[in-house]
This record gives sequence, C-alpha cells and structure tokens, in this order.
Amino acid sequence: MEQRSYTWSSIFAWGLTLSGATLATGGVLGMFWPQMDIGWLCVGAFAAMMAFGIGLVNCAASGAMHAIKHRKADGGKVDYAVLLPALACCVGFAFATNIGVHMGWEIVKANAPAGAHLPPAATVDIVFYIFAFAKPAMAWIVEGRKAMDAETLAVRQIQRRKDAADMADAEAAREAFRAEIAHAEAARIEEDAAAPAVEAAAPAEPKAPRQRRQKTEEELREAARKAVARRAAAFRDHRMTTHVQAVDLVRPEPALTPLQIAQAADRLIKLGEKPTLPRVAEVMGVSRERIEQVWPKGVPLDGTGELRVA
Repeated sequence: MEQRSYTWSSIFAWGLTLSGATLATGGVLGMFWPQMDIGWLCVGAFAAMMAFGIGLVNCAASGAMHAIKHRKADGGKVDYAVLLPALACCVGFAFATNIGVHMGWEIVKANAPAGAHLPPAATVDIVFYIFAFAKPAMAWIVEGRKAMDAETLAVRQIQRRKDAADMADAEAAREAFRAEIAHAEAARIEEDAAAPAVEAAAPAEPKAPRQRRQKTEEELREAARKAVARRAAAFRDHRMTTHVQAVDLVRPEPALTPLQIAQAADRLIKLGEKPTLPRVAEVMGVSRERIEQVWPKGVPLDGTGELRVA
C-alpha cells in the first residue's frame, strides 16, 4: 500500500503555529516598544491564522472520515484514537475561524451605504454557524465519494477478472474436448486398418463385419472430461517433479494466465495510465505476441467497456 504524505495537513499545521507565534511575539513587542511599527505584522499574522485554521478544518474532517472507515486487525472498524482528536479539532477550528468572519461582517456594515437593509444579527449568526460546519461537511462528502468510487472500481475489476477466467476455462474445455474427439477418431481409423489383417490370418473362419456403434454426445463429453482430468493429473505430477529438481537446472518458461495480465493492467490503472497491449507486455517483461495469445478476444484491458483492438 502506498504511504500517504499528508502534505497539506503538515503545511496548515506549521502555518498556524508560526502565525500564532508571530502574533504573540508582535503583541509583546508592540506592548513594550510602542514606537515600533509592527501593526502590519500582527494583522498579517492574524489573517494567516484564520486562513490556516480553515484549511485545518477540512484536514481534520478528512481524518475523522478515515478513522471511521478504517478497519483494525482485530475486526474493529472505528479508530477512536484518531477520531476523537479529529472531531475536536474540526469543531474547535470551525468556531475559531468565525472570528475572522465576524470581523469581516463588521467591516461590511461599516462600509454599507446609508439606508441599506442589512439582515438582523441573529440571522447572520445562523449563517456563520452554517458556514462553519459546511467546511467539514463538504470534506466528509468528498471522502465518502472517494470511498464509493473505490468500491465501484474494485467490483468492476473483480467482475472483469471473473469474466476473463471463465472465458479461459471455457476455451481450455473446448480444446480438451476437440483433442479427445480427434484421439477417438484416430483410434477408430487404426482399428479399421488392422481389421483386414486379422481376417487374412484366419480365412477358414470368416467373421461378420463388426458394426461400430457411434458414440453419443454424453459419451463424448464423458471422454473429454476424463481427458481433462488426465491432463490435470499429469500437469500436477510434472509440477511436483519440477519442484524437487536441482536449482541449477534450466527451468521452463513460466505460464502466463489472464489473471496475471489483469493484475498488471490494474497496476497501470492505479498509476494513472491507460493499459495497452505494449505497455502491459513491457510491465510483465514478455512479448506482445504472448499477451495476445493468452488474453481473450474482446475483453477490455481497462474495464471501461471499450473493446481491445486485435
């Protein structure tokens, strides 16, 4: 899993700390040395405190949402060690930043033209509180939408892998069925070719020609199933003998499956790239021809519904 950097949270936290330190230092210096013109410094520091506080409201709300969604190893879902401080910071900064909003409203009232119909103070206070908690609410909405999009993408990827595996299994079953039919046909031809030689060796006892019974579809399917089972057993035995060979022997080239191709495509999607045949082949370290031989025709690589160009 990729480690998060939390860059914005660190920037807002350090900015708020430095702004508060600047305001406190400027207040002390201005109190004991009034001849120093540092009013602009205090005003800038106070404005920066309000700006960084608004940013930390969103960061705290996002942290609270992550704490709720997080699943612990023991099965618990809520990480209260993160949730409670995040909620406290979210509410505290929301109320603290309203100081700047009130000061701005006072400036609006002072500069309003004569006779302007301004809303009552109670209405303005209600709007202030709505704005205060709208910031964390919007952060929660954004994090919730991200979680839903991630779940939708995961479901789409699982369905795409399942479709690819089903198509690969069906193709393997068809190949085994065709191979078994060809084997049965070859055996019948050999028996028919050997029949005249047997009759010539014993001319005194002519035998009536045998009527070969055509196999039914159920018998052919059963024969194909047995052939697939024999091939699976032979493959398993081959793998067991391969694992006990000496390490200095040359190993055969590993098999390539549609699932491995789908996983490589998923990695490219997570990196922000559109998976293509050449790019997937480059990531997996194989040739494009092997990708085209293994990946089923008509199955999208990126899961968006667009068909691959053969």
